[in-house]
Amino acid sequence: MAKDNENASFFGRLSGNFNVKLLKNSLYSKLITAYFAVILISFILLAVLLSFWFERYYYKQRSQALLSESAVFNGMMEAFYKGEKDQDNLNQELKSLEILLNTRIWFVDRYTLIIASSNKDENDQVGVVLQQISADEIHQVLRGSTIAKEGVFEDQFNTPTLTVAFPLIINERIIGAAVMNSPLYEINEAMKEVYNFIWVSAIIAVIISTFIIYYLTQNIIIRPLYNINKIARDISRGEFEKRVAIYSKDEIGELAESFNYMADSLQNLEAMRREFIANISHELRSPITSIRGFIQGILDGTIPKDKQRVYLDIALNESKRLTRLISDILDLSRLESGEFSLKLDNFDINEVIRINIIRLENEIDNKKLNVDVTLYGEELYVIGDRDRIGQVVSNLVDNAIKFTGEGGKIGISTRIEGKKAHITISDTGVGIPSHELKLIWDRFHMADKSRTDKRGTGLGLSIVRQIIKQHDEKIWVESKEGEGATFHFTLKLAQSI
Repeated sequence: MAKDNENASFFGRLSGNFNVKLLKNSLYSKLITAYFAVILISFILLAVLLSFWFERYYYKQRSQALLSESAVFNGMMEAFYKGEKDQDNLNQELKSLEILLNTRIWFVDRYTLIIASSNKDENDQVGVVLQQISADEIHQVLRGSTIAKEGVFEDQFNTPTLTVAFPLIINERIIGAAVMNSPLYEINEAMKEVYNFIWVSAIIAVIISTFIIYYLTQNIIIRPLYNINKIARDISRGEFEKRVAIYSKDEIGELAESFNYMADSLQNLEAMRREFIANISHELRSPITSIRGFIQGILDGTIPKDKQRVYLDIALNESKRLTRLISDILDLSRLESGEFSLKLDNFDINEVIRINIIRLENEIDNKKLNVDVTLYGEELYVIGDRDRIGQVVSNLVDNAIKFTGEGGKIGISTRIEGKKAHITISDTGVGIPSHELKLIWDRFHMADKSRTDKRGTGLGLSIVRQIIKQHDEKIWVESKEGEGATFHFTLKLAQSI
């Protein structure tokens, strides 16, 4: 009952801390925030990159389009120098090109003085130094370079412009330069369209992502975790048969599988605990009932005086059995809690084996068992707690006797492997079913009673494992059902070996 309350308390705290609504809100809000942040950052980066690329592309295309007019400008300038066109005709043609190309045009001579302009309001500035491009840049053009740059000329234009300048060449001689200023409001309008497209796409993507994220989080994370939490609460109420359905192979599926494994372990532990309580209750009740009955019989005169000695001996043996049972329970508890300290020393494991065989000689003879003992030399010194290792050997040999039928064989051997002593205890008894091999070391586990002489409480092998574990050594078993079992354990060799 105390164990049930402990389990319920543990799972109650677990389910209390694992509030589904809080989990749902927390996970969902975090995922939504993370996805929105990713989408927002992605679209901002996309907008910046597209803006940069589009501007560069537009500037390049616009510059190439203006520079492609160099042959036309050279022809116009050549006709003007030959007298085929006068100033008004030249200005008028430049005006037509300004409308066609959407760019302001100036012709300058080698002294950077304006020769002609596409803007009629500037025609009176002919002979004035051009201000729309720096003197250093215009001199570079007059030396044969081509310039294309963007900027804002606050004294001339209110919007950013693209300035392109190239030399005017007649008969392979530079006679001046053509300067063009093209407003960039077209690219600004185009960029607005790009930004509108990006942000509309972002809004649509966010809406779609919201539904996708909601569906995925609900079906992949939230609902499975809710089911795990629900099953945890059911188990906390004692419904140990409940399990979580596993639909995926991802981390959530692994969590569900681990949870089911834990539930299996708890169910097995609960079953063994109940079986142990039933067994231990019987084991405790039997000697107590016998002792009480015999004493009561002696006190009320039911048992004759000449037989009282016999019944007192029986009561004494029952009290000793009761003491051993309680001692085993206490030993196991102390071993598992780490409160038990070993008294390590060098001792002869062969001698310990011989002593235990002699002590169990009556049981061996009663079942007419053949004991084959093969020991490494006369003495084999190991490091350990002599009394506790003696308990290990005693429990394993007693198990072999208990599970071996009349006339069977028990084998006990010691050998050296590296820096370890290897001890083996085998029998030709009923063996251990494969499904029980992992359970025999558990507390309270009892083998099928139909296979044994119904002695024991399921504590022997648990005590054996804990003792060997305290020595930092290994113990394992090999067995097939119907072919007996072989137990192995190791101990450190003493320094003298």
